[in-house]
Amino acid sequence: MQQRRKTIQKFLGKTVHVEIDRPIGHVHKGMVYPINYGYIPDLMAADGEAQDAYILGVDTALSSFDGQVVGAVCRKNDVEDKFIVTPEGMRFHQGQIAEAVRFQEQYFDTYILSLFHKSCGVLPWRNNDGQKEFLIVFEQYSQCWSLPKGHMEAGETEAETALRELFEETGLRARLNCRYSATIEYPISVMAKKQVVFFPGQVSGIPKARPGEIERFKWVTAQQLRQYLFPDTVDACMKLIQNL
Repeated sequence: MQQRRKTIQKFLGKTVHVEIDRPIGHVHKGMVYPINYGYIPDLMAADGEAQDAYILGVDTALSSFDGQVVGAVCRKNDVEDKFIVTPEGMRFHQGQIAEAVRFQEQYFDTYILSLFHKSCGVLPWRNNDGQKEFLIVFEQYSQCWSLPKGHMEAGETEAETALRELFEETGLRARLNCRYSATIEYPISVMAKKQVVFFPGQVSGIPKARPGEIERFKWVTAQQLRQYLFPDTVDACMKLIQNL
């Protein structure tokens, strides 16, 4: 699995030629294809056949296509991984990819590799004796303080992702104010980027740590946020706090 992942990552961002053998509208085993599907004739996959590819960002039936590899759908119990190819410069995050290929990949246990990652999270706040306090979490993997957040999944809205991740990481539920949001974006590798969208959310109750992911919590004031969070996250928080 690890070797397959490394091989796929070498092709992310590359331009490839795809021959389409199942265009939009094609019926295969009773399944109507909503996107173009084909193979890269000059690239051998782990199963010994030409590398398969889904085409996203094109809504007409094709016979062939030249585009950029922006991701891959990897089957955990099968070596038949699928590349995601789009027009040059087009971005699809992992949730959009998962939703687009769900018509076929729903029958397999998969994970998504992508050049563009998108997460959503919450700036949790409460009133404590007339002062607003904000909840931050200490992540076990990064060993850094952050806000509750996580990757978007197939079919989710930004707000749905934010609420789900808040509950998974803290056990808390929030009343989101979806009229306001703040977005940050930063590189996570030479080619890959990550975007995070935050919403303000009022919470109550006692947070509970998520074993293996969140080690501890801290309630802080707006001024104290700068002591714990990265500058771009602090800037996003300040934008949201102005509207509370």
